[in-house]
Amino acid sequence: MNHVFLPFSRSPVEPVTEVRSTLLLAGIQSVRAQGLYPQYSDALSPEVRERIMGLVGGIWVPVELAVAHYSAMDRLAIDRLTIEALGAEVAERTWKHILAPVFARAKRIGPKPWEAFSHTHETVKLNWRGGDVQITKEGETHALYEWVGQPCANVPYFVTSFGSFMRALTNLFSSRAYSSVLPERSSPTTIALRLSWAEGPPPDRA
Repeated sequence: MNHVFLPFSRSPVEPVTEVRSTLLLAGIQSVRAQGLYPQYSDALSPEVRERIMGLVGGIWVPVELAVAHYSAMDRLAIDRLTIEALGAEVAERTWKHILAPVFARAKRIGPKPWEAFSHTHETVKLNWRGGDVQITKEGETHALYEWVGQPCANVPYFVTSFGSFMRALTNLFSSRAYSSVLPERSSPTTIALRLSWAEGPPPDRA
């Protein structure tokens, strides 16, 4: 049944060059909420720390700053459950403040992940300049998500937290969602995730 649900939007794919500062700030807010900020700050080089401390929301910054941010988080050697909690928290912050208009449209169509996935190119472009995503439908409740041209794919912390991020977003349109990284399809610039879910109303978040 496999078929490409959402093809890559461009060829050849240009690598990611910039990231929206709001995404990094959401991550830093979650770090603070988990009580990890002192360790995180110590893991940054003085130059990067100064640049990150000077961030304001809504601007584009070089992707190298994102790589430095996620690499610092990786050096903290946080346990997997905490990383996943951080990724889910960033998804919640991002959904509320950046992706709300897109996901509101998807919800009006119906609470199913496929409608939300159809907006993937739009949502990625809100936060990243460059790179591309393809989504393959492997079944009614199974999707293969491939993000290419992403230098943060070389940082294990980012890969784990992004898997949790995507699971949290998928869970907005299903009763329960799951994600797993596919190492055989991943590379230092590609993240490959298998997403699956149980159909039904999303859990009550009131």
